[in-house]
Amino acid sequence: MKKGKVKIEVFVPLGSCVCNFAPFMEKIGRVTSRFKDVTEVQMKSNKSSEASTYGVQDMGIVINGKIKLSASFEEKELQDAISQEKQSQQ
Repeated sequence: MKKGKVKIEVFVPLGSCVCNFAPFMEKIGRVTSRFKDVTEVQMKSNKSSEASTYGVQDMGIVINGKIKLSASFEEKELQDAISQEKQSQQ
């Protein structure tokens, strides 16, 4: 991860049809595009050991390894979490 960037790990069922998680990814894209200079987005499998460590079973987002949002997150929640993490890094 680049220094000063907010790390956003997106957990999705990579083995399934993209249609199952496209709306979820579109919401993430709408928010992160406003913060493209300060975020680093990584897609990961919800079957990975990292997902298990975070307790993500279906779809979810983990921000800087500590803030967890469910698949039903509101865009404002993600926006606020990114802003909060960016401020805490300064």
